Amino acid sequence: MEHKRFELAMSPHVGTHQSTRKIMFDVVIALLPALAAATWFFGPGALLIVALSVGAAVLAEYLCLKFMKRPVSFAFDGSAIVTGILLAYNVPPGVPWWLPILGSAFAIAVGKQAFGGLGHNIVNPALLGRAFLMASFPILMTAGWTAPEEWRNGQNNPWETNGIVQEELLEMPNADAISGATPLNVLKQSFDLDKSADLANKEGNHAEALDLEARASGIRHALSQKSTYLNLLVGRRGGCIGETSVLLLLAGALFLIIRGVLEIRLPISYLGTVAIFAWVFGGSGWFNGDPIFHVLAGGVILGGFFMVSDMVTTPVTPKGRIIFGIGAGLLTMIIRRWGGYPEGCSYSILLMNLVTPLIDRFIRPKVFGEVKEND
Repeated sequence: MEHKRFELAMSPHVGTHQSTRKIMFDVVIALLPALAAATWFFGPGALLIVALSVGAAVLAEYLCLKFMKRPVSFAFDGSAIVTGILLAYNVPPGVPWWLPILGSAFAIAVGKQAFGGLGHNIVNPALLGRAFLMASFPILMTAGWTAPEEWRNGQNNPWETNGIVQEELLEMPNADAISGATPLNVLKQSFDLDKSADLANKEGNHAEALDLEARASGIRHALSQKSTYLNLLVGRRGGCIGETSVLLLLAGALFLIIRGVLEIRLPISYLGTVAIFAWVFGGSGWFNGDPIFHVLAGGVILGGFFMVSDMVTTPVTPKGRIIFGIGAGLLTMIIRRWGGYPEGCSYSILLMNLVTPLIDRFIRPKVFGEVKEND
């Protein structure tokens, strides 16, 4: 005899053609162009990292559901696959093979299932997994950069064509942690040169200070060239696996918008805030930053379209979503400019995830037919 399951819920009931499985696999499809770019630029090792991460996420989900005696079919609804892909997209291509496995298992077990599974987690599981890896293995997560295949060993290096040569990078502070300099690392090093110039001025070494200031200014000028923007758009730059090709990430985002999966308020408010505050304090002084560079570099596009817009960990109201995007954008730029890491996208989203309940509490839509009582 066939048993049917009936779901009971309070009205109102809104019908939709969407389902969790459809939404998740739409996201998977949207992320595939970026995976193709990562494989092209970083070689088959990038594909292996993504495969290991996804496999670990699905297996961890299955084991957690089995342990909690819940339907194991939830492990194949696509949400674990999305978590695994996003975790892999947020690690450098040169990390050891076991690192994405550990990160994905932590993301699923601690970031998702410990809170009750999909729909109950308070932060983005993939970003929590990345934060765990950053805290536990900071050297592997910050020194695992590898240059794209086409310009390794100084061959056709786009940063050299802009006047940023490897000899210059090696003379910068903390350059020993850069095996394939990312654009944001290069920018961060220019700010370190500014600090060194200020110190030299205080010590009376004015000639040295002028030289350091000139080098820092030259680096920032090179990063603001059209050729740099083109390299960032196409993906000819170092970085995490999934943040390489901006164009292909935008193609995936457009697919989600057409499918009705992506709510556009969050990406617009987030990217717009990053651009505004990049111009205000993203440079060496006030109102001289490069908003185009800051939007294209790092993980802002990946985070803005595929992680900021997470349905579970973001506010439910339109105004709340805009506030969330503005807060995440501001935190991203604060971390980039004054924090210890060149990139602040993931931490800014995690911090705003924790603020989501507070936003939902104070930003509530007016109930239809609601009438306030007179005092």
